Formats: sequence, C-alpha cells, structure tokens
Amino acid sequence: MEKETIFRKQSIQPGDTALLPCNNFLIGAKREKEGWFLRVFEENTDPATIQKEEISSGEYFQSGKSNSLVISPALPSKPLVFKGNKMMISPHQRMTFFIKIPLVLQVYFSKVQAENLLKEIPSARLSDTWFGEPDSGVPAYSIGNEYFLSFSDMKVSEYEAICPISIFNDWNQTLEAQRLIIKTDNLPLYKNNNQLVTGVVKLEYKGQDSISSVAYGTSKQFHGENPETVAKPRTNDLKGLLKANFHFIRNIYRFE
Repeated sequence: MEKETIFRKQSIQPGDTALLPCNNFLIGAKREKEGWFLRVFEENTDPATIQKEEISSGEYFQSGKSNSLVISPALPSKPLVFKGNKMMISPHQRMTFFIKIPLVLQVYFSKVQAENLLKEIPSARLSDTWFGEPDSGVPAYSIGNEYFLSFSDMKVSEYEAICPISIFNDWNQTLEAQRLIIKTDNLPLYKNNNQLVTGVVKLEYKGQDSISSVAYGTSKQFHGENPETVAKPRTNDLKGLLKANFHFIRNIYRFE
C-alpha cells in the first residue's frame, strides 16, 4: 500500500487532533471552534508517545470556522548557497547538473492562498550563511556541495525537490564553479510524475568585464510535456537577478 502523502487537505473537527509525521519530527494540529493549535515535536516520529493535550501548548492561530487544514510544499524563503566541488567549465561549454533542495511545509486553513497561511515549517534544518561582501551581501542558507550529473538517476524523498542548474561559460578561459547563490524566491515548483522539480536555473558567464545573466525556465526533459505548477515564485521582482550570481565563479588561471 502506497504511503499517503503529507501534502494534502484534511478535515479535523473541533476538539479533534492530528499528528503528522515528517522526516524526524511530528506536526501536531488541534482544531478549536474558530482556530488551530499547531506544534512541532522535534526528534520524534512516533505519534504513540505524544499526548493530545501537549498540542495545546503550541502556537494558536485564530482563523475562523473552516475545519480544513492544507499542507503544501514550497521552497525555502531565503536564497541557497551551493559550494561547487571542483567543477571546471571549459570555454564556450555548458554544464548542467542537479541538486536536492529540502522543502518547506506551508500550513494553510481552508485552501491554499496567501492570506490563509498559518505557518511555514522547514522539513530539514539548514545552516545559516552569508553570500557576498560583508557590506553588500545577503543572508542565505547553505545547501552544501552535493550535486548530480544525471536527472534520471536521482533519488529524492517526498520532502525534497530537484533543482536543475545550467551554466554556460561564454568566455575564452576555463572557469571553476565555487559559490553559487540560488535565489529560490524567483523559482517556481513543478510536479512531474511523483517528483517535485524547480524551474531550471540558467546562468551565463561572459567574462570579468561583462554583465552576466540568469534566467529561469522549464524543460520537457525535466518537467514533462505539460508541467503542473505546485507553487508559484514567492516574488516576481527580478531586479536583483544580475547581482552577485557570478561571485562564485572565477578564472582558474590568474594573470598579474
């Protein structure tokens, strides 16, 4: 029997509770007459060890009369920093690779719409980091250095999305991918069969004296013929796309 996904709508009547396992923790929900108690039980995946009364010590959200609770997947709210692991890109070559992104669980009442969002719960704890110069950088999460060269060979859990990244080196020197910032605010999330896949991050480097670019798109290979949108980008503000994306790339041949 296939495991029931956590990403779904469920009905909880006033006075009733639910304990929802996710990775290494449980989400406790208790329905009140016009609101919800929500509590995250860290390092616990056994509902039998939780007393229902414990949920009431969590956060309370006044939401009205709807008895429906919806959990929907989303990408992290802060950018992610990927540390390249000896990745070299020859002149005028394109490298496509894939990383895993831990999802965020968005808890809504009634239905998925911005004003109904109660709480965001990360499915995995990521380390805080900083990207860029001390006076002009941005706070971010560290995503590590694991990457894959084959989309079809990737194995991901229910709580992870695949992020395709394509870098084109439109320059006459070899580049080493070092620290790459992935602006998850601008990325949509799609469903392809049973996998969640972000939009393709398309980066182009044109040399140290030229403005480099980043764009987002879809691919039939990764998203299928008719991509099903699971989550829209958190923002449509594209003003910062030319900033800092290529601070992670440097020429591996230094000239004085």
